[in-house]
Amino acid sequence: MLFLILISVLCPAVYSYNILGLFTSPMKSHHIVYDSLMTELARRGHNVTIYSAVSRSRKHSIPLYHEIDISACFGKPSEMSNFTRLQSSVYRDFRTISLIFTVLPSYNQIKNCGPLMELKNTSMKYDVLIAEFFNTDFFFLFGYHLGIPSIAFHSNALNGYQSDALGLPYTPSYIPNILSGYTSKMNFSQRLNNAWYFWYSLYAFTRDSRGKYDAISKEIFGPGTPPLREVAKNISLMFSYVHFSLNYVRPMVPNVVEIGGLNIEPSEPLPQNIEKFINESKHGVVYFCMGSLLRGETFPPEKREAFLYAFSKIPQRVLWKWEGDVLPGKSDNIMISKWMPQRDILAHPNVKLFISHGGLLGTSEAVYEGVPVLGIPIFGDQRTNIKSLEANGAGELLDYNEISKEVVLEKIQRLLNDPKYKENAKLLSDRYRDRPMSPLDTAVYWTEYVIRHKGAPHLRTAAADMPWYQYLLLDVIAFIVAVLVAGLLIIYYTTKFILRAIYGLICGGGAKKGSSKSDKKKRN
Repeated sequence: MLFLILISVLCPAVYSYNILGLFTSPMKSHHIVYDSLMTELARRGHNVTIYSAVSRSRKHSIPLYHEIDISACFGKPSEMSNFTRLQSSVYRDFRTISLIFTVLPSYNQIKNCGPLMELKNTSMKYDVLIAEFFNTDFFFLFGYHLGIPSIAFHSNALNGYQSDALGLPYTPSYIPNILSGYTSKMNFSQRLNNAWYFWYSLYAFTRDSRGKYDAISKEIFGPGTPPLREVAKNISLMFSYVHFSLNYVRPMVPNVVEIGGLNIEPSEPLPQNIEKFINESKHGVVYFCMGSLLRGETFPPEKREAFLYAFSKIPQRVLWKWEGDVLPGKSDNIMISKWMPQRDILAHPNVKLFISHGGLLGTSEAVYEGVPVLGIPIFGDQRTNIKSLEANGAGELLDYNEISKEVVLEKIQRLLNDPKYKENAKLLSDRYRDRPMSPLDTAVYWTEYVIRHKGAPHLRTAAADMPWYQYLLLDVIAFIVAVLVAGLLIIYYTTKFILRAIYGLICGGGAKKGSSKSDKKKRN
């Protein structure tokens, strides 16, 4: 008995929470980010249950990690894996914003998803919901319905509508929309376009996302279900996969936490064949990968040949993630593979350049390791990410529509041979790594903080609950203008009245005096 008392006094209390994860985006890159946090929470003794739209062949061996596959409910984004299909929509069009909302799950997909309907009616007591806030806040209704606080997760910088839901200041004059392809330093036309991106994203989100789900939420959760704008107030905290050293500086509220680099773990030994290929390259290695979604084998022939020509002209070896069995025209200095351990490759000191589509995960890994990047943005946030690297002097952008043998070779040679790119990449890496806590420790801490403080409502700024006209002080400005106008009118009419009175006294008195003198003359 004495032993138990001593243990309870000397050892700190350890709390285990029931944590629910709901991630309905079928994008594998999104899954990688949040899975890092959920896995770590399970490792630290919390009971974690995940509903995931990304099916995985590899299952967790952690006993407290429970994954429920809902990928059959939402399908796969296979149409976005082909370069040829994407050529007509390559970049900067406002329709890109609307495209985000065309992939939202339908009423039937949600209603007919057995695991989700079971979750809605579950008797399990959870402590917090962690869900992705990508193109909808509908799924936070599960947290509201279960009576638990919610934590939002976004694998990028926050858009206008996400900032609006959290009361996060968003000024389009220096905060670029993630789809705009701009940096924080914009000229007049860019600021004009960026402001339009901001307002249009708010409009499209209200119309295509909240408008759609407000109409069906009562059918799924019952007639007493509040509008999604009210449900969003249940969001206690937002994790954003950014870091100010790479993306851009913006004002933050306490319940928005930057966790850029969350998924970056210590590197592991490379497969023997790749290790040998890199080590034996006297001039270093170029790593070429277009992410988990785009398939390199769908490159149009003229684009593919431009890279093959450039690679044949450089002394470096090339690792190319190529999903096909054969790469026509491959030179001897190229190794292809359908899968490559990107994190571990970029950590190798002999890797001199990363050619990428500019996805934020790969970009963050390259920044972490100080590897210069040649970015070929295709859609989404990719152009903005590459522009951030350019602004830091750690990479260059290669426009997909300008790919040719001469352009590709010239850019690759410049990035490889000019030492300033490597130097700037190293400086950026130092800034990116220098933090009081690791991104993973930060995310775990704030997750447990929200639970400990029962949703932590004290973190939420009052701005999140204010009508837009109050937030922008339009009512105050209108009042001040009204007072000024009223004051000016009072001064105007008072002055006018006084001047008329004075004029009447002077001119009226003069007229009477003049008439009396004329009367005198007549009498004489």
